[in-house]
Amino acid sequence: MNMTWNLDTLYPSFESPKLRADRELLDQHSRALNQWTKSKLANTQGPTAAIEAFLRLYNQYKSVYVCLLAYAELILSADSDNKEAMNLADDIEQVNSEIAGTIAGFKLWLAGCENVDKFIGSSPYLLEHRFYLQELLAQSRHVLSEEVEVAIASMQSTGSKAWERLYMERASTVRTSISIEGDPKQFTLSELRSMAYESKAELRLAAYTAEIEAYEQIAPVCAASINGISGEALTIYGMRGYSSALEKVLVASRMDNETLEAMLVALKESLPSFHTYYRTKAELLGHQDALPFYDIFAPIGEETAQATYTEAKDIIISSFTTFSAELAEFAEKVFEQRWIDAEPRAGKGGFGLCIDIFPIQESRIMTHFTGTSLDISVLAHEIGHAYHSSCLSHETMLNTDYPTPIAETASIFCETLVNQALISSASGKEALPILERSISDAGYYLVDFYARYLFELQLFTRRASGPLSVQELNELMHSCMVEAYGESIDETTLHAYMWMNKAGYFMAGNEFLNFPYSFGLLFSKGLYAEYLKKGEEFFTQYRLFLSATSKNNIVDAASIMGVDVHSIDFWRNALQLIKTDIAEFISKA
Repeated sequence: MNMTWNLDTLYPSFESPKLRADRELLDQHSRALNQWTKSKLANTQGPTAAIEAFLRLYNQYKSVYVCLLAYAELILSADSDNKEAMNLADDIEQVNSEIAGTIAGFKLWLAGCENVDKFIGSSPYLLEHRFYLQELLAQSRHVLSEEVEVAIASMQSTGSKAWERLYMERASTVRTSISIEGDPKQFTLSELRSMAYESKAELRLAAYTAEIEAYEQIAPVCAASINGISGEALTIYGMRGYSSALEKVLVASRMDNETLEAMLVALKESLPSFHTYYRTKAELLGHQDALPFYDIFAPIGEETAQATYTEAKDIIISSFTTFSAELAEFAEKVFEQRWIDAEPRAGKGGFGLCIDIFPIQESRIMTHFTGTSLDISVLAHEIGHAYHSSCLSHETMLNTDYPTPIAETASIFCETLVNQALISSASGKEALPILERSISDAGYYLVDFYARYLFELQLFTRRASGPLSVQELNELMHSCMVEAYGESIDETTLHAYMWMNKAGYFMAGNEFLNFPYSFGLLFSKGLYAEYLKKGEEFFTQYRLFLSATSKNNIVDAASIMGVDVHSIDFWRNALQLIKTDIAEFISKA
């Protein structure tokens, strides 16, 4: 079975007439949007037709922009050194930055219109975009003048975006060597980090030591980058009237602080269970006391079963069938139409990825398939992302965005379906490694991400008083990890340079890429618990929920499932599933 994707329905090549035509079309739509600004913004009388015109133009622009950007990103994910893809991505991002003023101007103009709700109600097209328009009105409180927004967008290309590119360049190119069976070899940081999952203890320790040495080489540059990016964020968000970077992220996530606090309270209550798991793992690995950090992802037990790519496909489809025939049929289409690039090869990222291409109602998935149960789970996870997007295929481009906390729901739900099937079908000896890895993954998204959240929260507080040195950043990371992991991890082995390992800290405009993923895992676990109670009737409600995620805030979307995200008990019930898995692991270990 072919393990590489087919991109022809998007673009067959960089030289294709279709891509060149779309690149020209992007400029045309950009000029049309800017022309709309010049002709309409001076008039706030009778805005219905003007709003409709803007939305149609912007939908057209986004439809072309998304296709071009997706193609560049897909090629880069499979070939990180592809210059044509880099040039295309830079080119269209420059076009996108040039319409920043237009979008800002529209938001301010819309806020100046009287009785906007009345105008929305008078037009079917505006009614279709009611939620989008209401979000723009809310965002208008944080929008500066068109001239200032254009200036910010332009300056960011040589400010935070430049710092981001510098970090990415240094982090991706630094090399350090470790000796494998007496043969010294050079490795990248991502390769060293992946060795944390190796079965050989000496290799995990060697990779951990080499990783720290590599980070020491680039620490000053990374410190300058994180200070530059966070400092700019504080300045810009302050100018826009946000009380903090966290408030900005919550608004963008369509999430309120009450939801965040309820989740965090439950998460903190659950930390002792994870600490017990880590101490048990330490004992199983032969450590006298706490678990060394370099063994935190060490596999327990030996997974000998290997699956072919075709067998992985069959496992996923059969697992999905128990939940929904529609989901299983979708997964079969994904495989048959070659939406997946699963072939391991040089120059390709070793991570899972799903990029949605709404204009052609397709997605593309990248994984690194070697036949393990983990690889099967990753495939299921990414297919879950694609399925979520397929539930929104009837929407216009402006109605397809859903917040990051919700984005992990369908993916983790699909992953859970497959993991449960793998555990149920495996023998006791084979089931234990799968169960342990599931718990380990949960610990990563909850315990480790909680440490990341604490670090970023304090980073912005302290950065307001000036830049932090490498030592200060290390000490801050170390203290936050101690708070999250407690005494279950050997404190002397905690990786204080882990702030450099978290690329999210260096992604300008994407602050706090931590708690949304904790939310996604726990929310999907909570929904899975509801599925176990309701059975077949759950799917209809679940699909309705996924279809509504792009036009509702998190509280309202969750209410479709009968879930109150303000309730600590919901989060406690979700965590109980993981606690049950921990208890089972300890009893079988």
